[in-house]
Amino acid sequence: MKSYINSVKQLMLFLLTLLFFISSSEAQSSKLTIACAANFRPTMNKLVSAFKQHSNHQIEIRISTGSSGSLATQILHGAPYDLFFSADTLFPQLLEQAGIGREKYAYASGELVLYSLNKSQTELSVWLNEMKDATVAIANPKLAPYGRTAASILQHQGVTPQRLVNGTSVLHAFQLVENGHAQYAFIAKSLLQTTFSGQWIAIPTHWYEPIEQHALLLTDNAHANAFFDYVKSDAAQLLISDSGYR
Repeated sequence: MKSYINSVKQLMLFLLTLLFFISSSEAQSSKLTIACAANFRPTMNKLVSAFKQHSNHQIEIRISTGSSGSLATQILHGAPYDLFFSADTLFPQLLEQAGIGREKYAYASGELVLYSLNKSQTELSVWLNEMKDATVAIANPKLAPYGRTAASILQHQGVTPQRLVNGTSVLHAFQLVENGHAQYAFIAKSLLQTTFSGQWIAIPTHWYEPIEQHALLLTDNAHANAFFDYVKSDAAQLLISDSGYR
């Protein structure tokens, strides 16, 4: 009799354990976690909304935003992201060299603009000349591709701002101007989809190398694969090109 009771207990324990793992697996598969470079966050919000309408599955999508370098570092140290949308090709390549990632895709090519609350002048040459007496914000060149490009432009154009401030991301550089802590900022054109207070001038594309942005599929999550494929679709690429990208 005791043997029978012990067998029943073991069976129940096995079934409860199996149920726990099934529930955990289902919960995991119904979520999608994306690491998104700051410049792409407004566009990512649009893509997620469109994807949910396009998809037949109920899915929770979480987006973490930051500089490409800081996000890549998190991934390298085991952060549980399913997808990484970088602002360049370098950080996805470094992750691949470390044995991380399943597939890569060039999803966008960014554009750099100069942003300011200065509404009295709209000539690039004038703004660049005024920088010698102004505070200029760029994203940290060590962590953010747009900051790297901005630093290169300042050097090649021979412009030395009175004060150069490094934002934690290109979004932070934009916010520094919006909040009055800087007079000018080099930012991604894609950040100007939402309400803003100032004016912007496009940086000539021949002044910098193309800012090619790569996405890296990190896991075999079915929803991650579906979203990755959706980003490649004509509809998604049209949405991206209409959001300040080339």
